Amino acid sequence: MSRIRIKDIAEIAQVSVGTVDRVIHNRGEVSEVTREKIRLLLKEYNYKPDILASSLALKKPIRLAVIMPGVVNEHSFWTLPQSGIHKALEELSHYNLSVDTFYFNQFDRLDFVRCLKDFPYQDLQGVLFAPVFQEESLSFLQNCEAWNLPVILFNSLLDVSSIQGFVGQDAFQSGYVAARLIHYGMEEGKNLAIVNMSVRTDHYAHIIDREKGFRSYFQEHNHGVNSMLTLDLHGADDQSLKQELIQAFTRHKPGGLFVTNSRVHKIAEILAGIKEQKARLVGYDLLPESIPYLKNGTIDFLISQKPEEQAFRGLTSLFYLLAFQREPDARQMLPIDIITRENLMYYQPKSHE
Repeated sequence: MSRIRIKDIAEIAQVSVGTVDRVIHNRGEVSEVTREKIRLLLKEYNYKPDILASSLALKKPIRLAVIMPGVVNEHSFWTLPQSGIHKALEELSHYNLSVDTFYFNQFDRLDFVRCLKDFPYQDLQGVLFAPVFQEESLSFLQNCEAWNLPVILFNSLLDVSSIQGFVGQDAFQSGYVAARLIHYGMEEGKNLAIVNMSVRTDHYAHIIDREKGFRSYFQEHNHGVNSMLTLDLHGADDQSLKQELIQAFTRHKPGGLFVTNSRVHKIAEILAGIKEQKARLVGYDLLPESIPYLKNGTIDFLISQKPEEQAFRGLTSLFYLLAFQREPDARQMLPIDIITRENLMYYQPKSHE
């Protein structure tokens, strides 16, 4: 290659661009093994920093916006992307970067509209966005395109050509993996249930794709499954949720439950109280609320979509695009990690980073 870039070194070393940047500028925490590996690569490829570009990036003010759901009803999922944003800001603190964060209620379409009513398109250089309401989100993306604002999405993908990139998980494939986990070793003739607990499934593209992936697996591996029920428990309170689940067990006796979002702990709480019923339970994300149920075996598997890393990568990718014209990958797909009580210790950080 004619000129080695930080991005190239990061890809060769299999680390983030930010890690290479920290080694070059001798700041932040990097393990000695990784630091030495990067130093050797920098020497081997004769990396020369672009002093002019770095100097301009340090001086040039860049203002970004982050648009994402806020924390509602003590459900902690969205605290993880918030941590990723804070981590990215710490890593980029030596640049002239500012970020305006716009939170909206993911259960209230009108709140999303109100949140963006006076959105400062003209004052921004880029947007990191976690879309929920599809119709309104597409309209917002059209406005960003009209203002020539680059947008990177995270958590949920809207397949439109105007965005600069997406950071997240292959939702269809993760649903497929969830089906494989439930099916493995399952007795023949069992009933299954898909539990949707978002306010409305059609607001969330990734929720729809997860269910499609789950069903696709069983279309290809039809043996052993008697029937498949979908429970749309949109906005149900705890009592209604319990009644719906008990009715489902009474009528259908599901041997496996797939919860399509991170509220799997709500289902686990109810299952733990139904002593005579046992079903394999799979859901998403390592939230504090879910850990006790993973440890006691009520939840069999959690699929991690790494929400903190999604937001971190999204914001840093957007910054490097604007500051150094480093085009991000169009699709930054994160691994589909499967967490059980046996490997839980390796996924529990000492503190949220």
